[in-house]
Amino acid sequence: MIEENEILEALKELYRREKTQKALAELAGITQSTINAYLSGKAKIENMPVGVFLKLFRNMKIDYFGTTSGNSEADLRRAMYLKIYDALTPEEQMQCLAMVIANFPEKIREETKK
Repeated sequence: MIEENEILEALKELYRREKTQKALAELAGITQSTINAYLSGKAKIENMPVGVFLKLFRNMKIDYFGTTSGNSEADLRRAMYLKIYDALTPEEQMQCLAMVIANFPEKIREETKK
């Protein structure tokens, strides 16, 4: 779960990039005094309207269900594997699973102990 201080640090980094609180406020569509309140801790980040947050962090990607690793190459491979697996018949899926178990028995034992 993301912590409030992580968002505050991201906001401070955005402030460094935008150079002024006024520029940051214009980006968010709020007043400079509101930006100052967030940056100084007078206003809680958790009370920031979602619309303001989205304007500030417009390039942000949300992983709603924790399905990405943060490594785009690994996530792409995972998506490709699942697409292939999902296209298999149930019998072929079982064959695929049998091949994985046969080739990676130690990994399977580790994962099934959890």
